[in-house]
Amino acid sequence: TPGMESDALANQITMAGLEVDGVEPVAGSFNGVVVGEVVECAQHPNADKLRVPNVNVGGDRRSDIVCGAPNCRQGLKVAVATIGAILPGDFKIKAAKLRGEPSEGMLCSFSELGISDDHSGIIELPADAPLGTDIREYLKLDDNTIEISVTPNRADCLGIIGVARDVAVLNKAPLQEPEMAPVTATISDTLPITVAAAAACPRDLGGVVSGIKG
Repeated sequence: TPGMESDALANQITMAGLEVDGVEPVAGSFNGVVVGEVVECAQHPNADKLRVPNVNVGGDRRSDIVCGAPNCRQGLKVAVATIGAILPGDFKIKAAKLRGEPSEGMLCSFSELGISDDHSGIIELPADAPLGTDIREYLKLDDNTIEISVTPNRADCLGIIGVARDVAVLNKAPLQEPEMAPVTATISDTLPITVAAAAACPRDLGGVVSGIKG
């Protein structure tokens, strides 16, 4: 639904018979974070659990950034908070020394950008992510999430496709269904079924699953 405000979409969903629990931004408020690439990933000379990656942040710009994430490695595309960036919580990125080594920025995790609670490591971006691009633009973070509860009479909306189908109908827009590869059968077993009331049940579908261990 291009051009529709989140509040208007939430109202449509409510009128369709679903309960909207809240509308929240998909990420925290931040700026100055760009796509970078780890060119080298040297070991910190004074700390076993720290590394000092040299990061290309676009053009000829290179920065040494002390990082403790276990998944930091050469060739990885990352989200780099550059000097002067402001992260959620009004946290400003400044040049600093960590255990004696200069650090000119920060490699960010999802939690540090307010996207999720995942702080297990830094964000790993696709290999074709363009260097120097603002991460808000690249990940399309200037958007909202709509949390809904499904009422008992709307079991057809227990999946996201069901909700999307309703929104498409309400806005006379095409439904963009995800492409899913068919699941190939690995057994030929069948379950004989007789439909006694064909008028009431014109079709009955099912599948056989074997090898289930209790």
